[in-house]
Amino acid sequence: MSAAAELRGSIARARVAGFSMIEILIVLVIVAILGTIAYPSYKDKVYSGRRSDARTALSDLASRLESYYAKTNSYATATIGTGNATDVLPAALTSQGYYTLAIDAANTTATTYSITATPTGVQAGDTRCLTLIINSLNVRTVTGTAPATSCW
Repeated sequence: MSAAAELRGSIARARVAGFSMIEILIVLVIVAILGTIAYPSYKDKVYSGRRSDARTALSDLASRLESYYAKTNSYATATIGTGNATDVLPAALTSQGYYTLAIDAANTTATTYSITATPTGVQAGDTRCLTLIINSLNVRTVTGTAPATSCW
């Protein structure tokens, strides 16, 4: 067998052993479709998991407001993170930093309160359950596109 024939045979085998451009493109399209479907679902699960930070912080804040009320007989003067003796929390950020806590002054009186957890940073993309709200009657509401029951 001549050297030229051997060379042609090895080139033919090399072509058979590889992938064609069409096969590679088909695989890339399939991966892109799967990614397009999976990523939004993944993102929703991450947002949902981070909401526990807000729920825990709001429960803690509500408990602290009840203690404050027992001492002062009023919710209206309670504050967060001002450095004053009226502070029920030293800082407004939740423990993991995904939410900012606030006492809703417009809906807080001497005998009732309303507190909110507003998402910050990467959690602000959670438009389904934007701001979590709880009041002194333990009524839990939410701003956003999802019903409160799915956010709490």
